[in-house]
Amino acid sequence: AQQLEPEQASLLEQAREAALRYSNSLPDFLCTEVVRRIHAQGHSGWRDLDTLTVKLSYFGHREDYKLIEIDGKPTLLEYEFVAGAVSTGEFGTRLYSVFDPRSQGDFRWKGWSTLRERRVDQFSYRIARANSNYRLAYGPELAEQNAIVVAYHGDVYVDEETHMALRLTLRAEIPHGFPINSNESSVDYEFAAVGGKQYLLPSHAYSRAKSGRYAAENDVEFREYRKFQAESSVTFGPPPEKE
Repeated sequence: AQQLEPEQASLLEQAREAALRYSNSLPDFLCTEVVRRIHAQGHSGWRDLDTLTVKLSYFGHREDYKLIEIDGKPTLLEYEFVAGAVSTGEFGTRLYSVFDPRSQGDFRWKGWSTLRERRVDQFSYRIARANSNYRLAYGPELAEQNAIVVAYHGDVYVDEETHMALRLTLRAEIPHGFPINSNESSVDYEFAAVGGKQYLLPSHAYSRAKSGRYAAENDVEFREYRKFQAESSVTFGPPPEKE
């Protein structure tokens, strides 16, 4: 990676403006998130853990996750408290943080490449711990004493034509002795229609975490984007009495 030339610095600034506008421009929507989880213990190799089906609603710029099914069977469990690694924040919050001037990201240009038939500029970035809001937590309670804020780094792939981020990767810089040894993720953004308009939205995400001899990997697909409409509850009166 190298220092930015004026042309690259200009593209980065346009990408920053687009990313900071991004989360404000998102409409209220619903989508279905399918999370395929695999795990490995010691040298046993990767095994399927389960598949989570999640209804994700984005309303008033806030993400809300409701777990609907585990392996195709209805469940009443809460998404955040399902054992193992789950991920949130794909809808602009992480992207916003990387480009937020308060994060004081150190950006370098890595060259240009092609992503899904579009020409993209690849930038590396690093956010120091002092300016980070990236919080890692472990354990079922995700309690404050089980959480730390970490520095992180990764790459962002910027579309030359639209200046939009089409892929974001992230790797946490975890201090020695914390129960989670490594944590990395990536999100791919593609255009999808919501209410007849096209928006750049997550299409696929991936995350991998390691804790000692245990490793967990999530492969996430985002499907069925649709306009948010408040759900109405319909109640039926008692059946008519027989004559």
